[in-house]
Amino acid sequence: MSFLRTSAATRLVAVAVLACSSAVSAQSEPGIEVTRLVDDVYLMRAPSDLDKWTSSNSVVVVGSESVVLFDTNALSSTSRLVLDEIRKITDLPVRVVINSHWHMDHWSGNEVYADAFPGLQIISTFETRRFMERMPAPFFMRSAGVAQAREQLESAVETGLMSDGEPATDERMQSLRDNLREREIFEAEIGSIRRVLPNMTFADSLTFRIDGRVFELYSVQGDAAGSAILYLPAEDILVTGDALVRQEDGRGSQPWTLNSFAVREWLDGLRKMESFDAAIIVPGQGPALLGGEYLTTTRQLYETLVEGTDAALRQGLLGLEEIRDSIDLRRFRDSYSLDTPELNATFDAVVTTLVRKLIQSAYDGASPRY
Repeated sequence: MSFLRTSAATRLVAVAVLACSSAVSAQSEPGIEVTRLVDDVYLMRAPSDLDKWTSSNSVVVVGSESVVLFDTNALSSTSRLVLDEIRKITDLPVRVVINSHWHMDHWSGNEVYADAFPGLQIISTFETRRFMERMPAPFFMRSAGVAQAREQLESAVETGLMSDGEPATDERMQSLRDNLREREIFEAEIGSIRRVLPNMTFADSLTFRIDGRVFELYSVQGDAAGSAILYLPAEDILVTGDALVRQEDGRGSQPWTLNSFAVREWLDGLRKMESFDAAIIVPGQGPALLGGEYLTTTRQLYETLVEGTDAALRQGLLGLEEIRDSIDLRRFRDSYSLDTPELNATFDAVVTTLVRKLIQSAYDGASPRY
């Protein structure tokens, strides 16, 4: 593997185009969906009812002598299923794994590939590796929600009522028990995972060549700081991880935002991704995108929110709702939600959170509590 540390490598004109009529897609047992994007590049989607935490996308690039994999999964059991699918395509070894960021659904499966392929190269940004180092298993185990599920069950037993105030029928009580058990199993598997950290890191960009194919990695702000995106110039494919967030079923606006206040920096990342003008874009979850329409709309939404929030603050507005309502978002709401109540609710929640974080960042975190 030769590493070319200049970001000025010549970009080749992409000739591969993803078309519904030519994409090879199959629902593989027991739940990994495999889609051939172009020759030797595959998208493997693990649905949320399999990977539990959320749905997760892995991209497999098959070379003449080895395989490169972008992102593993939340559970090792899911990554083993992905590896099974890779082995149906090729007997070649996985030589490189790229972790886009520290969220557990993008790197918890590292141990599966490290065990199967000694000498595996695992690449992330330096910032992502530092986050991972400070996050032991208990940090992620809390996300299973076992304590909350147990409290819901105990409250229903004690009061005879569900959290919505309705009677705790036998059927609904069994649902609570099933939910608790599923979360306990999820927590146990998270706790049993051996956390395998990246053994190669980069700061701003990294270009390398394997089996004659060029891989370009860049660091951007996404829903996590120090996220890595991958561009394949020969195929004109951009793989974003959660730097571009999409619903699992591809409908509506992004389903979540970010932990920090770095909305403006995320906008910079969206602009960076848009600059590739890629023919195919693979988000961190959801179906692959043909062209950049969703990315462009998302970038425009963020620009509108940043400019609108700043204008409202300069006018002396302070309240979260009055600032949010001062920004005209009708065209985005219509574009994303198609006047669907559920999708409208998601869009409104995402926008409210983004505006709150923009206010907080404008005041260096010292804004009023909302």
